[in-house]
Amino acid sequence: MPLADAPVRTQILRADDIERLHSRDIRDALRMLPGIQLREIHGKTGEEVMLQGLNGDRVLILVDGLPVSATTGSTVDTSQLSALDIEQIEVIPGAASALYGSAAMGGVINIITRDTPSGSGGRVAFQAGTYGESRELSDTPLPQRHLLASSHTHVSGVKAQATLDRRTSAETDLNTDTYPSNGFDGDKTEYSLRLQNDVDQATKAHQWQLDTGYYDEDLSNRRLSNAGYEGTKIETLGRWRMSLQGSLPADQGYWRYSLLHETQQNETAQLNNDPAIPAGNLWRSTGYQQQKGSLQREQTLGLLGGYRLRHTSGLEVFRESIEQDKTEYKLTAEGAAEGADIHLEPGGYYRIDTTEVAPESRHSGELFSSVMATRDNGQGLTLEWSPGARWQFDSDFGGYVSPALAARQAISLGHSEWQLQLRESVGVGYRVPNLKNRYYIFDHSINGYKVLGDPDLEPEYSRSYQVSASLTDLSRWHLEASVFYNRIYDLIEAASTGEYEDGGRVAIYRYTNLANARTRGYEFSVQGQFSKTFRQRLSYAWLDARDLDAGAPLINRAEHVAKLMLTWQPHHRWDLTLTGEYQGGLTSYVNADTGEATQSPDTVRWDLKTGYQANDQLLLMAGINNLSDAVRDPLNPYDRRPTQGRFPYIGLDFRI
Repeated sequence: MPLADAPVRTQILRADDIERLHSRDIRDALRMLPGIQLREIHGKTGEEVMLQGLNGDRVLILVDGLPVSATTGSTVDTSQLSALDIEQIEVIPGAASALYGSAAMGGVINIITRDTPSGSGGRVAFQAGTYGESRELSDTPLPQRHLLASSHTHVSGVKAQATLDRRTSAETDLNTDTYPSNGFDGDKTEYSLRLQNDVDQATKAHQWQLDTGYYDEDLSNRRLSNAGYEGTKIETLGRWRMSLQGSLPADQGYWRYSLLHETQQNETAQLNNDPAIPAGNLWRSTGYQQQKGSLQREQTLGLLGGYRLRHTSGLEVFRESIEQDKTEYKLTAEGAAEGADIHLEPGGYYRIDTTEVAPESRHSGELFSSVMATRDNGQGLTLEWSPGARWQFDSDFGGYVSPALAARQAISLGHSEWQLQLRESVGVGYRVPNLKNRYYIFDHSINGYKVLGDPDLEPEYSRSYQVSASLTDLSRWHLEASVFYNRIYDLIEAASTGEYEDGGRVAIYRYTNLANARTRGYEFSVQGQFSKTFRQRLSYAWLDARDLDAGAPLINRAEHVAKLMLTWQPHHRWDLTLTGEYQGGLTSYVNADTGEATQSPDTVRWDLKTGYQANDQLLLMAGINNLSDAVRDPLNPYDRRPTQGRFPYIGLDFRI
């Protein structure tokens, strides 16, 4: 079904725009979609996505309909997802659809990849750039590099594609007068293999797709150790992912199935540079797994009261597990956890081995059903209703039913091509606390804080209301306005406990249920093509996100976000793209005692990109990200502006 005809509001970013943005990962693409905010994951290299004021824990990110696991059960790091061969990105804001699970309170982002081409061919792409001599801690001329290589072939009715995607970064620093650095040094590498049977979809034959991949991350940067010495933080991540999907024709519809297995091992180390001083050295190892299986039936039911009926139903089963161990060197064994293994080492240091999270797991089963009823009156009016419900049973929290209802009215305006579409939806969001929220120890002592899990957390749930109106000529212009309201109960957020460790240098936070919270706002967007050579996308979003009990704003959400994307193509081989983003009114800290809020400075960012198609195989590209050099003050702990400044780069993309 075309997404323009979907009953729930859906935003789309297509392949041509993604490629014009020279996207190295999906951050660059998501940045331009209306209403989406990206936030740095503190202590990590990437960014999480926020939708309607709800953070990445509540936004379900899918690749070809299958979930992506977060690093060690945390929010999904969008910098780990390659932008290779994306057909389009679909975004469904809010808890408006019964077809998605409990992690989708804030919405769904589905990254749809291209089918493997028939025949044989390949692609090599390379980009390289620098943040400038004053910020780079490497002598390499172009220390920030991205290499992509893929090849595909066709053998005995099976299409195969193998891909390598490697992003190499050098350490950067916004303030060279202090020892700690901002950027990481190392590599993010993804290896993938896809097999597909080569069948014509029109024949309605059995179609299947097998994907397997390995993601490897090996990064380091300068930090002061817990004991106050100059040191290094090292983080490695290995993630295996395998999935099988397919569809089988059936009477008046299809059966669709999917299987997913993913496992990852995350190792972190915080080490003193002087090997003679082991005090403060810390190693942490975390293992995580997820498995998911689903079976879905899509069926045309016929007519009822003039409405064409189509029914979708299905079953999903899910399991996840986590475990975590820590080793550290200390001057004394005081404060060691109960059951810790303590060894007195030469030099009088204590090595303490602790099982921080014994193997924990949860599993769930979900049933969902949705009906789409569509009626055309033959005079340019289409009415559509889509009621649905999802029942979830969790091994730790029992059962819960989440109903949803969406409606669409499409009105053709006279004899013109213009069409007005109205959409309304109401849905119940429900999310059980993930294993990170309940058990994981997010240790950033070197940054002055720890976040502890809470096994006594309760599920959070919401009521989501959305109304939107769009006006389109179905070809060149699309104008949209929308309003939303999310009432959230038992929202899970990290809150200060008032406790401190290490002589008051490390503040302790713990996940807790906020009794009442609310996000509301509105969005406007305009997409248009003034001429054959000039296109534009413009959007503005206003957000009010509040903790209703404390009477204070929820932190790290910008109140105002405006975005602009202009593309000029004066020649069929050359294009020039300018993007801009403004974020303002972001509260970065709220004093729990006084309720006083601290604001982060506003952000204005411009990117300029150009591409020249030298011939049918070779594309030359260049650009400057963050042209305005909008960066944070590294001495201001409440500044949430970017850590990556002005970045000029060059590149090429060769395909055969």
